[in-house]
Amino acid sequence: MAVTIRLMRAGAKHRPFFKVVVTDSRMPRDGRFIAILGTYDPLADSGSVNIDLERVKTWMGKGAKPSLTVSQLLKRAGMTPEKPVVVKKAPQAVSLDELRTSSAEPFAEPAVERAPEAVAAEAPAAGKKKASKPAKKAPKRKANKEAAK
Repeated sequence: MAVTIRLMRAGAKHRPFFKVVVTDSRMPRDGRFIAILGTYDPLADSGSVNIDLERVKTWMGKGAKPSLTVSQLLKRAGMTPEKPVVVKKAPQAVSLDELRTSSAEPFAEPAVERAPEAVAAEAPAAGKKKASKPAKKAPKRKANKEAAK
């Protein structure tokens, strides 16, 4: 079970307010949590952060890792977190020189040499045409004599 320290949204629509919670990483954002460690109000003038740093240190000592946003909030509150949990990684950059000097195309399929007999067997004969199937006609509907009257 991976334990993370992350934000849980509270507040009304267009009035966000967050609680800093300890939770299992498999739980949904606003789902079940283990403990509340503090609050964060982004709409306050200075972006008010109230976090109990002693409890954060206790949970980090037990193996809980803060999310990227919470690690930034901890820095603002005066604590230097060890390693934040990074959910998404950006692709590694490749220099233009490497792209220009690489002779092989990375997504091209390798060329496979085939025997001439196999190529001839796959190609249709030049003089023969494929017989087309006749189109099926729609079934005729019987007119209801009473409806016609």
